[in-house]
Amino acid sequence: MDDRHFPTSGTISVAAALLIVSALLMVTPLNLFGGNVPTPVLPLIVIFLYGLDRPGSLPPALTFGTGLMMDLLFGAALGPWACILLFTHALIIWQRSYFAGRDTVVLTTGFGIAALAGMFFFWIIMSIVMQRVLPLGGVFFQTLVTVLLFPLCLTVFRRTIGRQRPSMVA
Repeated sequence: MDDRHFPTSGTISVAAALLIVSALLMVTPLNLFGGNVPTPVLPLIVIFLYGLDRPGSLPPALTFGTGLMMDLLFGAALGPWACILLFTHALIIWQRSYFAGRDTVVLTTGFGIAALAGMFFFWIIMSIVMQRVLPLGGVFFQTLVTVLLFPLCLTVFRRTIGRQRPSMVA
């Protein structure tokens, strides 16, 4: 067993900081390409990357708490983002052994499937909460932008956080 299975307070803090900053960036009013491109769902990328490489560093309670924070910041009903992030977290952990050691194309495809499933689930929940069928195009476009950003985030993660290994506790 390598030392990635022993999270330290430092690795958990880095994961928490990345997840919270990604959630705050998502609710920040960014005008990407003149407002023609939706803000990517960055917390899904953080959850996917940490779920694959360091699952112990990203506790489900932190994922759930970040989702509740996003619900509050978006001014929506409490629960949709928390459910989606937790659903995606569980999906990644469940398929972790399949993705171990795979190349960028396979990881991007897997992330695309997980993001599409999570965002479709979000669309269903929000349609129920709003009591009407919401347009699916915006959710699909936001998911597409997120998936297109994933390879860049994967490269940065591999070059920085993925190389660091926490010290083992004696």
